[in-house]
Parts: sequence; C-alpha cells; structure tokens
Amino acid sequence: MQVSVTFRHMEASEAVKEYARAKISKINKYLYHPAEVDIVLEREKHRVIAEITLVSQRGSLKGQEETEDVYSAIDLVVDKVERQLVKRKEKMKRHKSGPGDGDLGASGEPAPEAEVGEMPRIVETKSFSVKPMSLDEATMQMRLSGEEVFVFTNASSGEVNVLYEVENGGYGMIIPGRE
Repeated sequence: MQVSVTFRHMEASEAVKEYARAKISKINKYLYHPAEVDIVLEREKHRVIAEITLVSQRGSLKGQEETEDVYSAIDLVVDKVERQLVKRKEKMKRHKSGPGDGDLGASGEPAPEAEVGEMPRIVETKSFSVKPMSLDEATMQMRLSGEEVFVFTNASSGEVNVLYEVENGGYGMIIPGRE
C-alpha cells in the first residue's frame, strides 16, 4: 500500500506521519490488491481536518473528520474508511452468493425467522478506540461522526460510557453499574 501524508497550514511532523501510516495499515486486511492512500491533514483555526482518499483496483473511498486534536482526527477518519471498506466487502459477499445462500431461501423468499430458543446471529461488528473525554466533547464527537451510538471513556470517572440519541433530539447515556 502506497501512503502519502500531506500537511496544510500546519507544521509537518514525522511522528504524525508515522502515526497516520500505522493507523492506515490496519485497513490493509480488507484490500485484495495494493491501494494508493492520500492523507491530508489541515489546520483551520482551532480544529484539525483529516481527509483520506483511498484508490484501489476495485474503486475509491473518501472520508473526512475534524476535531481539535490531530491524532483523534486521524483515528476517526481511519475508523470511518474502515467501516466503508467492511460495508463494501459485505455487500460484495452478498452479491456473489448464489441461490439458497444468505438471507434468501431457494425460492427467492426471505428465510424464515429464527426458531425460538436459537441463538441470535451477529450481523455487524464495530470496533471503537475508546478515548478519555468529557461528556460535552463526547456529544460533539458523536454529532460529528453521525453515529447513533458513541462509546467513550468518561474523563471524570475513568469508566467506559455509551452515549446514544433519543427520539426528542436529546441524548441518553449508559453508565456501567456496580453490584
């Protein structure tokens, strides 16, 4: 995989370049053929914008995230591109499956619902880098990411919390209980 890192309106740092290359290398497992990855890191006032463009034989993907910290911007944009790659790979698997495979039965009808007592199957897995942050920062990160659920380490308590959207436009939070 060929990776280029470009800095705009900020000082070029070898440590940041190596961090970005190390983070982007984790998506290599989703690629069948070598890819070309362009990472652009740009500072605008007090925020950092990280943008990734990935071009491979099977198409291209783009992702963009912005935060106050260059490292968290890199983490978020790499996670976003990784989710896009996983989604694309799953879509290709579904498309390649023949009759009788996947969610459709041999007749083309949806497969019957799981029997009572059967274990539910996991259809999607997401991984998160859980960073310490305040509740306000977590809410902002959630809005920026566009996700309905956000996992973070609460900086004040040191515990992992889950932030989620509720119907009235507000947020709910799951705090681990102690027994």
